[in-house]
Amino acid sequence: MLFLQTNAQKQVVNGHVYDSQTRQPLAGVMLFNVEALELTKSDAKGFFEIAALQPDGKFTAVLPGYRTQLVKISGHENELNIQLEADGLSLNEVRVAGYNENKTNKETAGSIALITARDINRGNAVSLQPALNAIPGVRMDQSTLSEARISIRGNGVRAAYGVRSVKIYVNEIPVTEADGTTRIEALDVNSIGRAEVIKGPASSIYGAGTAGVINFQLQRAPYQEQSLEASGLVGAYGLHRLATTYRSGGDKVNSYVSYGWQEYDGYRKHSNDMRRFLTGNFQLFPSDKRIITLMLNRTTQHSQIPGSLTADQVVADPLQANTTNLDKAAGRYQTWTRIGLGQQYRFNDKFSNSTSVFTYFYDLDHPLPYAYIRNFYQSYGGRTRFSYDPGITLLPTRFTIGAEFNEGLTKGTQYVNTQGKEGAINANIDYRNRQYSLFYQSETNLGPKTSLILGLSYNSMRYAVNDYLKQQQSGVKKFDPQATPRIALSHTFSDALSLHASVSSGFSPPSSSEIKNVDGTINPKLQAEKAMNYELNAKGNVLRSRLAYDLAVFKMDMKGELIAQSVQQGITIYNNAGKTSHNGVELALSYQVLKADDGAEIVSLRPFAALTYSDFKFKDYQTLNAQGQVSATYDGNKLTGIAPWVLNAGLDLETKTGIYFYGNYFYSDRLPLNDANLIYNPSYQVLNAKLGYKKQVLKYLELNAYAGLDNILNKSYSSIVSLNAVGYGGAQPAYFNPSPKRNGYGGLNIKYLF
Repeated sequence: MLFLQTNAQKQVVNGHVYDSQTRQPLAGVMLFNVEALELTKSDAKGFFEIAALQPDGKFTAVLPGYRTQLVKISGHENELNIQLEADGLSLNEVRVAGYNENKTNKETAGSIALITARDINRGNAVSLQPALNAIPGVRMDQSTLSEARISIRGNGVRAAYGVRSVKIYVNEIPVTEADGTTRIEALDVNSIGRAEVIKGPASSIYGAGTAGVINFQLQRAPYQEQSLEASGLVGAYGLHRLATTYRSGGDKVNSYVSYGWQEYDGYRKHSNDMRRFLTGNFQLFPSDKRIITLMLNRTTQHSQIPGSLTADQVVADPLQANTTNLDKAAGRYQTWTRIGLGQQYRFNDKFSNSTSVFTYFYDLDHPLPYAYIRNFYQSYGGRTRFSYDPGITLLPTRFTIGAEFNEGLTKGTQYVNTQGKEGAINANIDYRNRQYSLFYQSETNLGPKTSLILGLSYNSMRYAVNDYLKQQQSGVKKFDPQATPRIALSHTFSDALSLHASVSSGFSPPSSSEIKNVDGTINPKLQAEKAMNYELNAKGNVLRSRLAYDLAVFKMDMKGELIAQSVQQGITIYNNAGKTSHNGVELALSYQVLKADDGAEIVSLRPFAALTYSDFKFKDYQTLNAQGQVSATYDGNKLTGIAPWVLNAGLDLETKTGIYFYGNYFYSDRLPLNDANLIYNPSYQVLNAKLGYKKQVLKYLELNAYAGLDNILNKSYSSIVSLNAVGYGGAQPAYFNPSPKRNGYGGLNIKYLF
């Protein structure tokens, strides 16, 4: 017995520590035994080694910005792959994947914001709107679940439908289609573990997108947890959701599988929404050099679209649907399937690669007010990135090169909409869209606390159109190749201050539906919008690291901006006739009044605020008619759809007993609804609150019961509006989509721990 005990104590335990979401190795993780004595620290590659097994068979892993992880050592497993989760409180300290620098958010040059599952769960977790709107400079507008629009620093706000100018990824796989459009309805909000939002052009490493990039990461199982969870949610206007989730967080395999069923009758007439979600997210550790990931996602959506209302209609009855939408049974009925496979491979301490391949397809049944569309879409592609650190002594430099490819085929048929049914066929068009980018980045340490980042990408896009009914309208649209550079300088003075300055360029091409002339032929002159962004950013933690701040001042100039001109009902053409200036200030503050290590009954008391000021104006902005003649000039006007001031503030409270409270206040300044600045959407404010109880009540059982109330002040407002709406035949323009009045919800999650 003495021999066996002595032999066990000499047994070596080693492994790696990773960020559970981004899979980046984490350096500087402190490992302590139960007596709080330091055992070791992870190195630059996340590797650690403990000379002997601990007598009690466990230790803790600690890193600022991440939840402290208790690690249990089993007798048969001595090679560990520890996965740490961001704590959702000290986000300045979390390592971000953003520009592939593997630095904390505070050290990274550029405006990068983080949202975690904790931020999403501050509300009812059926929409990303509360979480995204808590980021200064980011705006998600939504009234019903069927329609959503995301803009960053004003780019994307003019999208007629879906998301434009924002590049969106899930687990490093592009969700944005090859022509730059994105529908995010396929994402199950409850399955998102984390998101990084890059504000401003990031073309030097991500390709098209003047607004920025959103990198979503699906949830992973907490390390060394094996559980089965059932959850239920009910709310006003017929909202109900049931879901079940399996989690298993091992050293060799991390598994997350979730199935969700959600229905919503809707706040307005003709606004029912039904979703079915199936998500699988798997991570395998076959060796200490390789990590393999697999993502499976299938979503079904059946949504009715109530349409926009005029000002008089909103006053008369905000619950009504647009008459035409109702008559034509406007809606969106589709099923998405997305499969992605990725691998991270470390050849040696200096050279590594990350590669992912994917396929993505959906079928769309889409009755609209002026047409009935049936589409089938399929895409495939991949992304690869090589990182090399040659170990240069003088001016150490790390190099990254990579490529991304995405090709999508849309087979579309359009019919006359006869009261929600297919009438005569009037279009049968295939679009084959292809885009690729090659990118390079280097990061040079000019000093111990100073870095210089240089980036450059080369981008190419091509649309091939095959019109089976009107062959003369077939053809190929090639865009001028885009070379987009980025330069950034970063210096860390102390924990209290990191300063970053950057200059970057970006572009956003028109979608395949925007490249036609009024007669249906391809417009050979149309090109991508271009942006040049100048930015100064300060981040830090003060007052004993309790107050975190992130301040950004930027100036972005857009040229060749696409201007939509409605020439007749159902027909809109686009021209590169606009220049705009986007000048703004963004400030995010978070103060931890009380923390868990204070020893008080309150585990966390954290007020926070996000303030955005936008001075966006037209510089050289003209609308053209069908003949290409100038019909109006709006130089000097305020940018349509942009609120000069936006404030999001809140308070989080968590206690040792398990009681928690989340409160949130949102204010949006009035904003112009048309380019002429003649009509405005009034300012509005929304107050939300959520109260809950979360506790492990038995050894194997965890409960989370909660209730919330949205729009407590019972305000009337329209979050999403139709910009530059046109009223034909003397009718008023329909700008408004009324949002829900005061409404509540409640839910219960039961988790069984194996």
